[in-house]
Amino acid sequence: EAKPIAMITEGTRINTGKTDETEPKVFADSKKEVLKTRELAIADFNFKDVDRFRTFYNIAKESGRKLVISFRHACFLERYHKDKNLNVPDSKDANIMLLKPKRMTGTYCDEDYCDNNIKDRLNYPNIIVAEDIAKNPSKYLVVLNFWYFNTLIDMQSKGTYIHSLSEPFNEEMELSYGRMKNWLGYFGLNFFQSHCSGHICGADMKELIKEINAKELFPVHTEHPELFKKLSDKVNMIEEGKEYFL
Repeated sequence: EAKPIAMITEGTRINTGKTDETEPKVFADSKKEVLKTRELAIADFNFKDVDRFRTFYNIAKESGRKLVISFRHACFLERYHKDKNLNVPDSKDANIMLLKPKRMTGTYCDEDYCDNNIKDRLNYPNIIVAEDIAKNPSKYLVVLNFWYFNTLIDMQSKGTYIHSLSEPFNEEMELSYGRMKNWLGYFGLNFFQSHCSGHICGADMKELIKEINAKELFPVHTEHPELFKKLSDKVNMIEEGKEYFL
């Protein structure tokens, strides 16, 4: 049996209690919102989160919609697909479309694209443009974040926007969050928050610390390191530039 000398842990949510957040809940709540709208459905989530991708991929399938992703997302998806343990589809899957963005001339001509992640995939059979989505918005669930909202101009559709990311926790994020909501209001998109954090909460952290029972505890990546002292009497408060020997 292992007897750990030290435990180094993050504490992003050390100040929060248990919630009912789970990936199945994100799926159920988000699917309900998608089914409620007969117009465009948009989702924003971290594409590096494979579980969250599977969640929205399955929502799209079960809602009779195509999941529309960017060419950059396609690069990630093709990498994921090579690992059979991840159980994700390829970017040419029948339920996935690639959104071709406007560049340069704004005419979608192939010469407008310099990025290899787009150039190398211009021959894919499942490419779509915003104007096509505008003709039948109820057929698509589009993965789109705030920085690409200019695409909404050509989609020309009201609908639902599902924000499947953490809510803002600093001033800069608050400002971006406010701008995002203003634009959603302008485009007539209803906002819905649905997220399950991958960071452990304070209550679960207490149980984990007790179970591991390391000789020393080093909290990192947290705004509330002092709260760890309530969970253990073996806490080392990290100081920048200081060396620690085990």
